Amino acid sequence: MDDQLIEKIQKLLSLSESSNQHEAKVALLKAQELLVKHKLSMQDVKNLKVYNSNIKDNPTNISFTKAKWKGELADLIAENFGCYIYYMTRRINTIVFFGREEDVLVCNIVLEYAVDCIEEAIKRIQRGNTKNGFSNKGVSTDYAIGFIVGLRDKFQEQKRENQEWGLVLVRDKEVVQAYSEKKFTRSLNTSSEFQGNGDMYHKGKKDGGKFSISDKISQADEVFELEC
Repeated sequence: MDDQLIEKIQKLLSLSESSNQHEAKVALLKAQELLVKHKLSMQDVKNLKVYNSNIKDNPTNISFTKAKWKGELADLIAENFGCYIYYMTRRINTIVFFGREEDVLVCNIVLEYAVDCIEEAIKRIQRGNTKNGFSNKGVSTDYAIGFIVGLRDKFQEQKRENQEWGLVLVRDKEVVQAYSEKKFTRSLNTSSEFQGNGDMYHKGKKDGGKFSISDKISQADEVFELEC
């Protein structure tokens, strides 16, 4: 086992307790990335100092009324990072992650980043279509549906290639039990109906397959190399 790598992960997890929220989030993401990349489990990290192992509800900044794809995207991310989701519903539906505190934090970051990527791509495509006199019918929904399919395929490929992915990021028994004890008064259907724009679907699928949380933290790599 690479002791230097273990030490780096331990330092990153210590940084994840920083009072600086940005630094804490980036450090935690980097630690998660290294665990998966090097096929390590939490048990491999001796004297591991976990960010916070409490189980909690974490309302996100992501809400929707018609853009149901946001709920489907959140569910996919939660499933692959050890959490559950539910919704606070009034006039709008606010996505809430439920799980270990360090996991819901990662889910929140990944969701916000993925939603930003999708919405920016949609805006860019729509501007181009408008400029060139093309229709924007189905662009938003079909691109998002494709992106989610591509991301789901990527997660499945990661699990096939790296068995530790499932071991590191799986929902633990206490989270499963705590979620089963929650009482919900209603369910929400987040299935999005395909609008028929195949080009947008395939473009979204391609982009979803390339999506990586590493993009979110790549700019911080040099900083952490110096710190660690």
